[in-house]
Amino acid sequence: MNARDARSIVMIVAGAALALFFWDLQVFWFQGGPIGCVLVVLATVDVWESRRGTPKKGLLAELRDDIVGSKESSDPSERDTRP
Repeated sequence: MNARDARSIVMIVAGAALALFFWDLQVFWFQGGPIGCVLVVLATVDVWESRRGTPKKGLLAELRDDIVGSKESSDPSERDTRP
């Protein structure tokens, strides 16, 4: 078990606690039940992919890179090719 698996298992437990015990908890836009279900699903997919061994990065790392942007700029389609 590596750190990514442990982090995903913690997310599963936290999501399950939100979904089971704090379904109606509402703070601003946040409602415990639906967010808990999303956390459980995402973390379960992350654990599943890490056990299969195919991806180099987990689902959550890929989502973070998509939202924040990755530091790798080796993709030629994103480079500015103007003279």
